[in-house]
Amino acid sequence: MIAESIIYFRKRISTPVIENIKAYYTRVMSLPDSPKKIAQGVALGFAFDFLPIPIISIPLSYLAARFVRCNTVAAVCTVIFFKLAVPFFYAINLFVGKAVFGDLRGPDIQFAGGSLATNFLAQLAEYGYPFLVGSFVNAVLAWFIVYTLLMYIIRRKRRRNA
Repeated sequence: MIAESIIYFRKRISTPVIENIKAYYTRVMSLPDSPKKIAQGVALGFAFDFLPIPIISIPLSYLAARFVRCNTVAAVCTVIFFKLAVPFFYAINLFVGKAVFGDLRGPDIQFAGGSLATNFLAQLAEYGYPFLVGSFVNAVLAWFIVYTLLMYIIRRKRRRNA
């Protein structure tokens, strides 16, 4: 029974995910642009997924890529590719923001006696600023790490193919 469920998982779930990753990697590596522009586009798209702009991040990444003159296809493809990871990125943003502010404590469960607007504003003040700070810190770190790593990978691959 367990072996059958593992085989089912590998065939039905993990194989399409791995195929999508391979297709995305092949598409990015075959873009006809300089390695610097491709790496900047991918890093920009990845960093945009950390920012709290869930609906308009795709057109904004396109405009930002045009503005900084990097590869727009790489930026938009990366934003679209990592959309399913955005909730995970948001949790990391909140964690990093709370670490920056020095407020890492467990969840505090209370019964609220105030109105809905009062509770919303209190939670926005408690989680909003750490989330925004964490999102900007993570976006900058993600951009730098992805750009550096991808520059190395692209240059190495193109040297090997040449």
